[in-house]
Amino acid sequence: MKLFFTTIFALVTISNVAAQELGMSPQNVFFDTQKVVPSNYAAAAGANSFDGPFSSGQMTYQLIIAASELSALVGKNLISISFRNPVNAISTWPPSDITLINYDIYLGNAVNPADRTLFFAQNAVGLPIQVRSGNLVVPANALTIGSNPNNFSYDIDFTTPYLYSGGNLLVEIRHFGTQGSFRRVDAVDTTVPGYGTLFSASWYPSNTTSINSAFEDSFSVVNFKATDVLSTMRFESNETTVFPNPTRGNLTIESNAKIKSIKILNLLGQTIEVKELHQDNFHLDLSQYSNGTYLLTIENEFGTVTKKVFKN
Repeated sequence: MKLFFTTIFALVTISNVAAQELGMSPQNVFFDTQKVVPSNYAAAAGANSFDGPFSSGQMTYQLIIAASELSALVGKNLISISFRNPVNAISTWPPSDITLINYDIYLGNAVNPADRTLFFAQNAVGLPIQVRSGNLVVPANALTIGSNPNNFSYDIDFTTPYLYSGGNLLVEIRHFGTQGSFRRVDAVDTTVPGYGTLFSASWYPSNTTSINSAFEDSFSVVNFKATDVLSTMRFESNETTVFPNPTRGNLTIESNAKIKSIKILNLLGQTIEVKELHQDNFHLDLSQYSNGTYLLTIENEFGTVTKKVFKN
């Protein structure tokens, strides 16, 4: 295990200090490279904002990115995407833990941004790959303020790494919304240099790929994290199981790494209980809770996973 971590750190090509200076997030040590798109906004804030990634209602948000914006990522596995608060944000977000239902992300090859249409399916070259599925629990104060531009302080991790081999990239985010508090993120509008040639964006108020014409809109500034191919052991290493499920109350949680914390949430994303731990296995008693569906956010040394649990 010690050799594994030593190898990972030796592969890092952007130091945590340098990342902070660029407003990127150094919170996840299991990455080798990170890349902000559009490139011109790595150290500068956009002049607009857009709520696509964290809207209150249903959303499909599609980004098209030219290959020239992503040359630093060729041959690497993309493992996360993040967004940041606009520079004029006056508060962190969210004020408390919030859940976006069915937060699905797809990556794939794309047409040139200049050839993008407002019909989502026409912009994909081949079949996109789903790299994330299931509910997304955004912890309180995940998007920070106080910098210019603000930091990419919260990573949305992929459950499946995406090997980027070059070419134009399609990013499609689909979700049911927060059903409450939402946040507009840092973005650039359709008039900035590069929009329509290096990057473009469109959206539609539905969590499914619509046959209707979408709406062209602002491109949210994004940060990708990536690893060398050998570093993808981190995805295979985070093995966490919860059983029995459904349960009458008593749950066993087993992990191949030290469990740091377990957070119990309801389907509204409200935190019910938090347990701070430092052990591989844990027995959780849910007998005091009403029958229903709960979300367990389990953090260990390799990252965070969310499990849906049914109590009957």
